[in-house]
Amino acid sequence: MGHVTFPSARPTWRSSTYLAAVAGLATVGFVQGSPGPIVIAALLALPASIVAVPGYYVVYGLLALVTGANPSSSSGSGSGSASAGGSSTTVTTDDTATWFAVTTHVLGVLALVAAAALNVLLVQAVLSRRRGRRAPVA
Repeated sequence: MGHVTFPSARPTWRSSTYLAAVAGLATVGFVQGSPGPIVIAALLALPASIVAVPGYYVVYGLLALVTGANPSSSSGSGSGSASAGGSSTTVTTDDTATWFAVTTHVLGVLALVAAAALNVLLVQAVLSRRRGRRAPVA
């Protein structure tokens, strides 16, 4: 049986830059409510984001089951027609619980950063294994 070695946990400037880029894009996307940066962060975090993104949505769905958190059950809109006085009423509510929004945003960023960190470890493991297979130079 061969000797198993684990990659060094020391970050390089490349891995740090990669993790910062994924974290920055994900943070911007979740804070602004813009899917573009989130999609780019998820693409950068491939292949590990293939597991991280569905995992995030499972946790999101479970959190949405908590009473008072589900945005779809507490938001909506309504409107009325003009009355004899000529006035009209439109009501729009978006009562997403603050804790729900903050928690899901933080979890979304963490899921993508964790996926990127896993990618870094996988690349380091592959490179370490390749270095170990090379024949020594005489």
